[in-house]
Amino acid sequence: MKKIRSSSNIVALAMLFIAGIVAIVPYLTANTLHSGVDMSFHLNRIYDLAQNIKNGNYFSYIETYANNQVGVPINMVYGALPLYPFALMLNIFSNKIIAIYLGYLVIVWISLMISYYVGLKYWQKDEKRAILFAVVYVLSIYNFSWMFGTFDLGQVSGYVFLPLIVYGTYSIFYRSSREWWLLSIGMIGLIYSHMLSTLIYSFLVGVLVIIALFTAPDFWKKIKYFLYAVMVSLLGTAFYWSTLYCVYNSNKLFITKSNGIPTAGLKFGDAILSIFNNDGSIGVLLGVLLIIGLVLWKKQNAEAKVAAVIGIVFLLATTNIFDFAWNFINKTPLTIIQWPGRLLCVVNFFIAVFATETLFILISESKHKNKGYILSVIIAIFVVLSNSYTFLNTHQQQPVVNYEPSVQKQLPFTDYQITSNVGFNYLVTGYNQGVGSIDYWPEISMKDGSVVREIVQHIAIINTKKVKLQPISITDGINYQLTTNKKDSSVDLPFLNYNSYEIQVDGRKENYFKTRRGTIGVKISKTGQHEIKIKYVVPKMVKAAMIISWLTVILLLLFGIIRLLFRNTAFYKKRPNL
Repeated sequence: MKKIRSSSNIVALAMLFIAGIVAIVPYLTANTLHSGVDMSFHLNRIYDLAQNIKNGNYFSYIETYANNQVGVPINMVYGALPLYPFALMLNIFSNKIIAIYLGYLVIVWISLMISYYVGLKYWQKDEKRAILFAVVYVLSIYNFSWMFGTFDLGQVSGYVFLPLIVYGTYSIFYRSSREWWLLSIGMIGLIYSHMLSTLIYSFLVGVLVIIALFTAPDFWKKIKYFLYAVMVSLLGTAFYWSTLYCVYNSNKLFITKSNGIPTAGLKFGDAILSIFNNDGSIGVLLGVLLIIGLVLWKKQNAEAKVAAVIGIVFLLATTNIFDFAWNFINKTPLTIIQWPGRLLCVVNFFIAVFATETLFILISESKHKNKGYILSVIIAIFVVLSNSYTFLNTHQQQPVVNYEPSVQKQLPFTDYQITSNVGFNYLVTGYNQGVGSIDYWPEISMKDGSVVREIVQHIAIINTKKVKLQPISITDGINYQLTTNKKDSSVDLPFLNYNSYEIQVDGRKENYFKTRRGTIGVKISKTGQHEIKIKYVVPKMVKAAMIISWLTVILLLLFGIIRLLFRNTAFYKKRPNL
């Protein structure tokens, strides 16, 4: 029996592996990157990390190869974990467009594997239901619209860990296994991927805990396992929190802000139409299965009903029906989530659970059960493929990026396409004023638009003279060549100051200061040509936090592996006839 189960899991994983490839094929064959609003932001991050890895640095604290080469600490603020598959692919494959899509393929595979694993846990080793859940959850219209419609890599990556977070919380209060460590793994992965998703999923976990308070037996005895998960999650992400503290402690920063979370533009009827028009919502497949599941309500188990209710409530929260709640939230810092459509990730998860149970009911009543499972997977893949080809066909007329951007000829803010390595390189190394290009800049650097333009064009101020420099990127640093004509010259360099650098002038370490532009300034005593090297210095607190995080994650994984091996050994010892 053990061999049979092992082989069936291998077959299931192979099916999911193939399903992931098939779902990405339209984009691979198109060989074109179509701009969602966030594409420039994430491609710049990916390219910078790829260059750092190529040069032996496996985490880039400041961006110096991309995003205008001005030293913004984006990866210290915005989770860098999901960048690694893309960065590795960029370093392996010469075709940059194919490399990005292969990076997405890795994300899809990881998400399918995690969802299948969680499905096995939740449905108690039922491989078929676990496969159904993985396919309808990961290969959903919603997920692919975020991948390619908006190119929001952060939201997509956070979505990967949602099954672990929900099941880990559920297991603590409703299963004897108390697998709190899965909640910790999910939260650690999430925090290193996307902070806005962390806020949303943390709220969801709070909702689940409140539900457990009224429904789970011995709630107060089990709450300690939840606290274990919280504590381990914080320790495992100590590195992230320490980098976040260092960045925000150095300056008053500009971040993308929301003036309010309006929902009146999305009426309930419009939300329903979005579902059945495959327009950025959960999509027609999950919409149809939701309706069928509601018709079969009496046949649904209690947990499926709860999942449906949670999914529907969060769906309503994305519409003007919940305007009273959003008006209250608009008076809190939670406006950082920017718009309620982000809650659709929660909707998609719970409706996917409900849809899986609905499919199980339909298939179990059929005479051809195995064919029913296969047909369900085929339909799910067919729907997402059709949506992908529709997306690609309707975006063929976007303008092509094939020129070097400048102040005079900027790239489009969004709605463009990249068809070659040349266009890709222009996007990540050229003049960039796209989404996120000035996020996390010191506010002092943004008081005057002309100052912003000077910095991104690498304009230094030597005494009172403005001089354009050519930056030479290095890992977590930059090199400049310049000439001074006076002794004791004051040089205002076009590199943002976050108070943790080593500065060398002509090979000698020098002190530096913060200029009125919020950049790094140095005094140069001699005249002539000079080489200035700026290198970010990792604070001791961050180094200590990194060690704590690595030890926590390693011990957490070892705990999970040992626990799994122990449980399997105990299981088969109790059943010697298997």
